Amino acid sequence: MQIRRMDASFGKLNNASLRLQPGLNLIYAPNESGKSTWCHFIRTMLYGLPKRERGALAEKNRFSPWNGAPMSGVMEIEAEGKLYTVSRRTSSPTSPMGEFSCTYTGTSTPIPGITGQDLGEILLGIGREVFTRSAFIGQGGMSLDSDAELERRISALVTSGEEDISYSESCERLKKQLNRRRHNKTGLLPSLEQEIRELHTTLETMQDLLEQMTAAREQLQQYTRQTNDLQTRLQQWDALEKQEALQRYRQAERDALAAQQYADTLAAAAPFLPEEAELARLMGMADTLDQTLSATEAAGELALQQQKAAASAQSAWQAHPLHPADEGCLSSQKAILTAAIKPFSLVSLLLSLLAGTAAGAGLWFWLQQPLPAASAAGSVFLLLLLLLNGLRRRNNCRAEERAAQFEADCCAYLHLRQEAEVQKAEAERSTAAARSLHQSCRQGLAELLQRTRPFAPDVSNLTNVSQALREALSRRRALDQAQDDARQARLHCRLLHEHLPQGPLPEPDKILPRPTTSAEQIRDSLPRAMAGAQAAQSQLDKLHGQLIAMGERDVWESRLAQKEQTRQRLQAEYDAIALAMAALQEADAALHSRFSPLLSQRAAKIFSALTGGIYDKVLFHRDFSLSAQAIAEITPHSAALLSHGAADQLYLAVRLAICQMVLPEDKPAPLILDDALANFDDDRMAAALDWLVEESQHRQILLFTCQRREGKYLCDRSGVNHLHL
Repeated sequence: MQIRRMDASFGKLNNASLRLQPGLNLIYAPNESGKSTWCHFIRTMLYGLPKRERGALAEKNRFSPWNGAPMSGVMEIEAEGKLYTVSRRTSSPTSPMGEFSCTYTGTSTPIPGITGQDLGEILLGIGREVFTRSAFIGQGGMSLDSDAELERRISALVTSGEEDISYSESCERLKKQLNRRRHNKTGLLPSLEQEIRELHTTLETMQDLLEQMTAAREQLQQYTRQTNDLQTRLQQWDALEKQEALQRYRQAERDALAAQQYADTLAAAAPFLPEEAELARLMGMADTLDQTLSATEAAGELALQQQKAAASAQSAWQAHPLHPADEGCLSSQKAILTAAIKPFSLVSLLLSLLAGTAAGAGLWFWLQQPLPAASAAGSVFLLLLLLLNGLRRRNNCRAEERAAQFEADCCAYLHLRQEAEVQKAEAERSTAAARSLHQSCRQGLAELLQRTRPFAPDVSNLTNVSQALREALSRRRALDQAQDDARQARLHCRLLHEHLPQGPLPEPDKILPRPTTSAEQIRDSLPRAMAGAQAAQSQLDKLHGQLIAMGERDVWESRLAQKEQTRQRLQAEYDAIALAMAALQEADAALHSRFSPLLSQRAAKIFSALTGGIYDKVLFHRDFSLSAQAIAEITPHSAALLSHGAADQLYLAVRLAICQMVLPEDKPAPLILDDALANFDDDRMAAALDWLVEESQHRQILLFTCQRREGKYLCDRSGVNHLHL
């Protein structure tokens, strides 16, 4: 198969086109020009996008067109002498490149039997994974790893030719069966062994329950005897407590009667005595009245002072020269004084300046030389104007001074009048307040006398009232205390009567037996003994219930026997599967011993050509790892120990050998290399290019590179198609 033309809207490729030729196509492009994108586009056109990939690195997301257009591509292919046009387009955002068509080029006739899933297998004869691990050498993907599909194809080369057998798949299936029976702590056998252990534990638990039930019965009997003994001694203490309760009640009755008699005596001695709250209120009124009398004296003194201050302010106001003028009269006099001030205009100023200037000039010229009579007269006139203007200004200044003095006198006069009015108002308020306090004191004293004389008829003034109230409060508190004691005694007697024990009571004077152990100790010990008995009974019931819930012992022993038989059967199957896996590994080793030499010889020949004969041996291991041995050395070296360039050359040699051995000869797949020679030096690059030119006679090769040295080396070589992106 050969690719002729490609059109792609794929990743950074925006409706890009690439025309190819048979043989070796050397495609140069700098970094970030889309070389790797073209390689993935080819694989996608042949095999479609992987459907199981998820996440940002899935190919459907990695190669979504950068311009936002739907992902699409067209590829013209020549296979078996026919031209095909393959198209993949996106009709739904959830299924990129999902619309597939394969027609004969130049027609719309679809090719029967080809679908988007099997296009690559039909044209190349290999699946996607075999193509990826052999002919598709992407950037950074030179190394070779194992794959079941590639393994089946290799197996087909050295056996019967069938490609449905894979050692790794068969081994994996056997391993799954082996793990199903036992894998670390999981599987059928560990689960069954756990069940057997649980059955043994159950039988042991049943035996332990029987032993615990025997111990619980003995403990229950011991706690029962202790409880009965404690209850007997507690009954004796109860009888003693009942006798003491009856004695306390009889004494409380006597105390209540005495307290009531004392309260009645105090009440008869003071029949009209008010309550304590009323007496406290009257005492508060007396204290307030006493304070009010002091405030009344202070208010009287303040009123006298305010009256003196008002008289002084009135005298100062009347002594002022402007008294008794009001605001209207003052305003008229101020207007007369203001009218005496003549305004000083701009014209007067200019005439004064002119007159002064002319007088000065005339005087100077007169001193210098005699002036005519007219000039002298004009100078005299101007001098007179200057004198008149000066006189007018002096009069204005005096008028302004008189007006300013009058304004100051008016302000002082008005301030004195306002001060006299304020002092008068303050004196009137102080006098009214003193009279009000005096009246309040008289009323308060009359009310106190009226309320105090019923229980203290001899009071006549505030001092007597206060003394009588203090004595009445003392008697009231004594009476209240006596009445309260009587109520408390009655209440105590009633409570003791209510809490007398029920039933017959022992005689108060009868002597009862007294236990040696205190009632507190008995009451402390009895709950523990009863709790112990209850706990023992509960434990006994619990153990009995557990035994009943566990069932019959014979049933558990029968289950244990069945589980043991099943375990023996599974263990035999496990041993048989392990033996089969060992045999399969021996067979795979034999198969590998047949294929490895062939692949190693073919890869060694190519590797020797690439390295100029330095290495002559290549070892291909079962896990697809590689080793190489130089001619001058006696031991091979792992590919991981080689330089990056030598390792890439070894991987390339093995890839090319696999292409020659594994890929179908009748359907030569194109070889795609993406910067595969980047780590080669010039000599090994030349050797690799020579080998690729020779190989291009059998299959189409697409060599993408970001360096110009490959083009320079192959510039004159025939059969090489040079392209620039």
